Amino acid sequence: MQAGDLKVMDGAAAGAWIRPALGSEVSRVADQVPQIYEAYVRIFHPAVLAGGKPVRWAEVAEAMARTAHREMQWESLIAGSSEWEGQAPMTGWMDVDELDSLCEILAPHTTSPDHCYFGLCTIECWEESFSADELKPLLELPHGRDHIVLAGPLSAVDQIARDWSRSSSGSAIFFARKGDAASPKPPDDWGPRRDVPNLIWPEDHSWFLASEVDFDSTLVGGSAALIEAIVQSPALEAWQVEPTDSLAYDADKINWAPAAG
Repeated sequence: MQAGDLKVMDGAAAGAWIRPALGSEVSRVADQVPQIYEAYVRIFHPAVLAGGKPVRWAEVAEAMARTAHREMQWESLIAGSSEWEGQAPMTGWMDVDELDSLCEILAPHTTSPDHCYFGLCTIECWEESFSADELKPLLELPHGRDHIVLAGPLSAVDQIARDWSRSSSGSAIFFARKGDAASPKPPDDWGPRRDVPNLIWPEDHSWFLASEVDFDSTLVGGSAALIEAIVQSPALEAWQVEPTDSLAYDADKINWAPAAG
């Protein structure tokens, strides 16, 4: 592991405040983001057209003669249609460029941008990416969502990476900065490449980001001003949501819903 601005922390201690503030289910906004915030937002991970170009959900909804809204579900947008030939949105993590854009919005909305925490869910095999002597107690969240927690400045989000040439699960490395230069670009898909955390929060708890491993959207809780800034960002497809809104497959009551089973 290269030395960077991030270090592994005692996740149980750093995130002790999170679990008591979560709901008891799994699919609602309040089950993923602590119920302590003024407002919440859902950021839709882009789908990919057959030619490789990213596409927003609202564009797909329009093409499929369906309705874009805050609880829309991907399968409800394309179900029953043979017109969609692209790739579905990624689950569990944001596109790195969108994450960088989001972090630029998040930074001025905390008093502690230089003291943030990043949660790496062990379901994504992160635990296998560290040696035993590097690991500290995990942040244990409901439904088996355990996280390795890193600490560092928010700007170090681009230092999180895995070297996939070393093992099937990737060996964790932290890209070291050189002055103000950005982290090096990974040479290819089989060598070191950036990865994204499932959780991010600052030391002052002024906002909280969650990319649940089974969801194709990222959730953020924070001040009304922060959420408005995210919704208005041209770099992101985002809708303000309520804590009781669901991201379950059957949450879309406006568009055609796929049958269970």
